[in-house]
Amino acid sequence: MNMQLKSTRGVQDADVWAAADQLIGEGLRPTIERVRLKMGRGSPNTVSPMLDGWFASLGARLGVGSDAQPTASDLPTAVWQVAGKLWDTALSEATAVADQRLMASQLTLDAERASLERREIDLAQREISLVERQNTLDALLQVARAQVVDLTVRLEQSEIRADRREAEIEALQQKLNHLDAQRLADQRSAQEQFQNHAQERHRLEQHAIITERRWMTELDRERQETKRLMSKLEQSELRVQTVGIQFQAQLQAQAQKQVDADQALKTERQASLAIHRRASELQKLLDDQVKENATTLAQMNQLLMTVSAKEPNVAKFGRRVKVKAVQPRSSP
Repeated sequence: MNMQLKSTRGVQDADVWAAADQLIGEGLRPTIERVRLKMGRGSPNTVSPMLDGWFASLGARLGVGSDAQPTASDLPTAVWQVAGKLWDTALSEATAVADQRLMASQLTLDAERASLERREIDLAQREISLVERQNTLDALLQVARAQVVDLTVRLEQSEIRADRREAEIEALQQKLNHLDAQRLADQRSAQEQFQNHAQERHRLEQHAIITERRWMTELDRERQETKRLMSKLEQSELRVQTVGIQFQAQLQAQAQKQVDADQALKTERQASLAIHRRASELQKLLDDQVKENATTLAQMNQLLMTVSAKEPNVAKFGRRVKVKAVQPRSSP
């Protein structure tokens, strides 16, 4: 069978068969690993069926298979028999050598498989480490994304604040320009006022000089008048002192008179008090006498009423001599 199939990884039957032929030429039994090493590529799963196809076609290619048909140029039977025996001997020796090499290859394959398993374990551990690292990176990425979102929000807020500040700066700049214009206007106004004030100050200084001269003249005149008034004042003070002395003497005399009058008034008050006390005493005596007379008169009237009841003539006489009760007088 001359099958020319193309493998999934680019290895073809012709490549495998050529590698196997080269191994036979070198006196080596073709194996999967030797063919792969000879080609430098291909997986065992791909090379194995192709190598089986090579072995299946080997008898037909050597002319010893059941399908081989003799031709006109065929060799004699004895030659074919000798050749067959030689082929069988070579094939058996090649098979023994191939089995030995297959065993060595199997050992090598087992070592490579163990190494491969160790590599797979390392790869699994690396994969776990990579997964953990990936999870860490994902967490960091989420944190970074959150930070990016936060920074984006902050950036937007900063841009808003920057726009606001730019607007405020522009407003302040306009206000500053307005203030500069106002300052220039104020400076011009102040300069004009300064000039006006300078002119007014010069006018006032001239007026002050004239006024000072007039005041000096008036001051001299006032000084002369003051001297004259001082002289009059001294004379008036002398007269006032004289009048004061006289007034003091009169005041002392008047004070003495007042003292004498106060003493006389005090004496009169004491005498008046004595008179009042005496009058009170006399009034008390008079009241006592009036009470006593009233009591006596009441007794006499009672007696007369008793007698008149017995003697009418005496009753008439009693009516003529009846005495009224004397009312006491109030104290002065």
